[in-house]
Amino acid sequence: MLIFEIIFWIILFSVFWTYLGYYCFLWIIARIKKQKTEDNLIFPKVSIIITAYNEEDNIKRKIENSLSLDYPTKNLETIIVSDGSTDRTNEIIKAYGEKGIRLLALPDRKGKDRGQGKGVSISNGDIIILTDAATFLEKDAVRNIVRHFSQPKVGCVSGVDKIIENGQGNSGEGAYVRYEMGLRSLESQVSSLVVVSGCFFAVRRELCDEWQDDLTSDFYLPIITRMRNFRTVLDCEAVGYYGVVDDPKKEFERKVRTIVNGLRVLIRFKTILNPFAYGLYAFQVFSHKLLRWLVPFCLIPLYGINIALLDHSIFYQLFFTGQTLFYLAAVISIFLSGARNVTALKIPFIFLISNFAALVAWIKLLSGNQYRVWEPTKR
Repeated sequence: MLIFEIIFWIILFSVFWTYLGYYCFLWIIARIKKQKTEDNLIFPKVSIIITAYNEEDNIKRKIENSLSLDYPTKNLETIIVSDGSTDRTNEIIKAYGEKGIRLLALPDRKGKDRGQGKGVSISNGDIIILTDAATFLEKDAVRNIVRHFSQPKVGCVSGVDKIIENGQGNSGEGAYVRYEMGLRSLESQVSSLVVVSGCFFAVRRELCDEWQDDLTSDFYLPIITRMRNFRTVLDCEAVGYYGVVDDPKKEFERKVRTIVNGLRVLIRFKTILNPFAYGLYAFQVFSHKLLRWLVPFCLIPLYGINIALLDHSIFYQLFFTGQTLFYLAAVISIFLSGARNVTALKIPFIFLISNFAALVAWIKLLSGNQYRVWEPTKR
């Protein structure tokens, strides 16, 4: 039984580290050695690139939002890349041509990442801001996010995601986003972000010269930023709002797609996991991303080994009972959506759905499902 106990505690520590230990580690380091920041208000030439596919319901509001931003007009351009849209998206965008909104209408649908790259290639800004059609920025968001580039070593800056709750249900996305934003804030204070908000972030143009048309920019660009000895930071005052995905099925599909794309990035940039070359950052990528995606492969043996150890001590009996009740609460939340409004049931629900999504993502990746074509989540 000794070998079972050793495996049990290794697995348990791995799960604990992924969701709480890594967070606590960053919190402690942030209080011992916090990165110094001296941001000055600057107004570099900025190109906002918005990617859209069949966004006729959101695009007018997004354009009006972009035109209302508090930033010098002469230093700001807005490019909307329509990725083979077949609805009225292009027609609506063209109506704003006289107000400086540029439309790049791609004839074929090839995906968000390729669309972003095409937008970058025709842009004129020194700073590139990438944002989605369904994400709406606060008036001072651009002014706030670009100020960090007054620091020569900052190469990429993430905005903050904030969920617009509509009260029609709860997929658990809002709670997860708040947890993730807290984790990113600590990473920013200690070292450099592992991933940025795909809905709203900024990057120096020079870091876009190795654009990957088939990889998600919100993950690989922070990696490239670190590889070139720049930092990626979070601006807590650069806020982008978007609606919550109330349909658990759609949220699950989004999670699976995100993880598959993330794994593909990590496979291509696997050298970033070398601690001898990238030090703490390699450890961050391992803890924040890879280990989190491996958790489902820990949970099943953890439960099985726990059963084998039931007669060993009262601790294993209590822990098994706790695991069983935890998963039961998650299952109840899956079938009773109203139960997700109770915190004690919401957390198990998020945990189970996230890890099942990771498991499905591994299966899809290994079976060759690459999610090459972008399917924006309708919010």
